Amino acid sequence: SSGINAEWPLRPGMMQMTFYAGVDCTVLIKQWKTSNAGELLGTVIFWFLIALLHQGTKRLRRSLQKRHNAATSRGGFAKLNEQEGSPVQSPGPEVSIVEAPNSWGKLKNHLLQSLLQLVQTTTSFLLMLVFMTYNVWLAVAIVLGDMCGYMIFSYDTPDTSGGCG
Repeated sequence: SSGINAEWPLRPGMMQMTFYAGVDCTVLIKQWKTSNAGELLGTVIFWFLIALLHQGTKRLRRSLQKRHNAATSRGGFAKLNEQEGSPVQSPGPEVSIVEAPNSWGKLKNHLLQSLLQLVQTTTSFLLMLVFMTYNVWLAVAIVLGDMCGYMIFSYDTPDTSGGCG
């Protein structure tokens, strides 16, 4: 055989490597198969919402970080005397001030940011893997979900991160 179409149709275990618009697809795991338009529609809606919420997670992380930064700049730090490590009431010209972070608030914020980073990274990879099924309907759902999520969650502050995820 010449080998040009030797692998078409797909043999069991082979992955689709070109975009197609069929209803038969496997999404992430063997048990998640669509074989009719209704199953595919449900899957498309699900991944549209995941892409939309992915943008919501990005916005939530940015807004929580802004709120944390604002809180720490206006009173989330205790002023300490550099020499004694004791609180300073009214600093004179000879007293040097060192700001100690409110460690509990910083830890809570960092834990929450880390959890949201986990969610954001996981959804990024899952969305990429679903896009790589090469099913046109799933790919369009992901792109439109991401766009709608951006429109909804970033309407007043553009995303300047410049990267994926």
